[in-house]
Amino acid sequence: MEEDEVEEVAEIKASHFEEAMKFARRSVSDADIRKYQAFAQTLQQSRGFGSEFRFPDRPAQTAGAPVAEPAFAAAADDDFYN
Repeated sequence: MEEDEVEEVAEIKASHFEEAMKFARRSVSDADIRKYQAFAQTLQQSRGFGSEFRFPDRPAQTAGAPVAEPAFAAAADDDFYN
């Protein structure tokens, strides 16, 4: 290799990722996601994790108040299997 040549380092860019994701498919079923959500909720309740945490400027949330859906729940519209 000559010293005049500049060796370019390969770089993964957003366009490469987007192209690869065009051919990707889900690897987790809706049933598995529901099982995980149930497990996570049970684990959280058994450990008492997060039940009392609040930012100082936020009022306490009442029992039974809706909780935000996880990000992957919105992806159900793009589900290839349905």
